Order: sequence, then C-alpha cells, then structure tokens
Amino acid sequence: MTFRDTQNMFNRITKSKKSQHNRQKFIRQAIALAFILQAIIIGVKGNLDILSGKPSIEVIQWMIFQGIELIVKVDRTQKKYKLDRSPLASPQPQKPPGNQFPG
Repeated sequence: MTFRDTQNMFNRITKSKKSQHNRQKFIRQAIALAFILQAIIIGVKGNLDILSGKPSIEVIQWMIFQGIELIVKVDRTQKKYKLDRSPLASPQPQKPPGNQFPG
C-alpha cells in the first residue's frame, strides 16, 4: 500500500464522517423545529379555545398539561441524543492539557 492509497482511504473516511455529522445535525435541527411548532400550536389552540367561549380555567389547565408533556418529550429526546453520541458521530473540541484554572 502506497502513501497515496493511504491518503485516499483517509480522505474517504473523513468525508464519510463529515457527511454523517451533517445528517445528524440536520435531524437535530428538524426535531427542534418540530418541538417549536408544537409549542406554537399549543398557544394558538389555547387562544382559539378562549375566543370560542371555553372556560379560561379549563383552557389554561389544558395548555399547562400540554406544555409539561412537551417539556418531558424534549428532555427525553435530549437524553437520547446525548447517549447515542459517539466520538466519531460528532467531534467534540479537545481542551489543551495544562492548568484548568486561569490565574
């Protein structure tokens, strides 16, 4: 195996990791957008229910319940992505060795 062969193999692996990282980044952004849209829909539906004459206390209770469910979903999703991350999937910046405290 020549140096050029090794270099080409390294370039293919690097491109593959970058494209996998870009796909994962896109998926995370799409999930975040879906959660934001869900929160907006909860607010809009609550406002429409109030305007249509439903009792305020019931609408507020429903909105709080939906908001709590959404927060739990977001938390579970965050934990899932933190557990699923491998060092190859999304590179983390490395801290230089040395004194950790400025001073």
